[in-house]
Amino acid sequence: MKKYALYTILLSLVILSSCSSIQTLTFDQLCPAEVNFPYQISNVGVVNNMPSRPEPKKNILTLGKVEAEGKMTTETLAGYLADSKYFNQVIICDSALQSDNYTRVLTATEVDELSSMLDVDLIISFERLLLDVEKKEYTNPDWMASIPVLQVKVAPVVRLYLPGRQVPLAELVSTDSLYFDLGYGMSEKELIEEASRHAASVMANKIVPYWQTVNRFYFDGGGVEMRDAGVYVREGDWASARNLWTQVYNRQKKGKTKFKAAYNIALSYEMTGDMEKATEWLSHASEYASEGSQEELALKYYIEQFRKRKSEYGKLNIQMGRFGDNF
Repeated sequence: MKKYALYTILLSLVILSSCSSIQTLTFDQLCPAEVNFPYQISNVGVVNNMPSRPEPKKNILTLGKVEAEGKMTTETLAGYLADSKYFNQVIICDSALQSDNYTRVLTATEVDELSSMLDVDLIISFERLLLDVEKKEYTNPDWMASIPVLQVKVAPVVRLYLPGRQVPLAELVSTDSLYFDLGYGMSEKELIEEASRHAASVMANKIVPYWQTVNRFYFDGGGVEMRDAGVYVREGDWASARNLWTQVYNRQKKGKTKFKAAYNIALSYEMTGDMEKATEWLSHASEYASEGSQEELALKYYIEQFRKRKSEYGKLNIQMGRFGDNF
């Protein structure tokens, strides 16, 4: 219910922004990975430890449980990790490490040998990518008919191994569903390729920090200074915008304009990385948001987004410390 309420707030704000002083700010935000690595881990090896399977067919589509193809999945994951430039070097070993049709954990001896052979500090092993393929009927309440789709449940497993350890450093798992138009005539090969790219992307985001496009809202109405500050926002000059909003806030005794200034100041501190100051100014803004108003709607949405960001920020600082927090 909480998620649906948040979507309702977002939709309402988008509608309101088309005819009010609320403006949308869209930007790319760096998000933390699931795993924290010591700084000394700079070279990593990505290996194919997936169960073997025949070459995917180009002219048929298999329903039910399907194993993905290890070589392509491993290469795709290695590509995403290399593109992130988080590690100094990403080495790939896409030849199958096993000929059996079941998954198994690498032994400490195997990890030591692979690490030495590849000259890496960490082994990232794609262990399995199991697909569950079903035909489904998708129905929209506003439509008079259903659409046949192909539902693919994607379940990747990646393990991280450090040389010298008897057990994996971490096991990363995920479950997700993809949907395809059955009318397209997708083959087993195409399906596995699409699912592999998706799974590799999901796993990469668990291993290294990743960029995500997000939205924030701010107010630029209520006077000349508020409009001028909006110009600074669009130029990325948050300090100058904050200076104008602070003047407005100090001059107003109460009311919507004082709320808007406090709200915007909180946003400016978040955008410049001062989460404590942002928290303080969100508290000030809440004092001037009338119950049931457009301003309260904007504040509720922002608080949800900010809490999530604040909870991630410390972890992100740890992960990006190897770059001197230059991000």
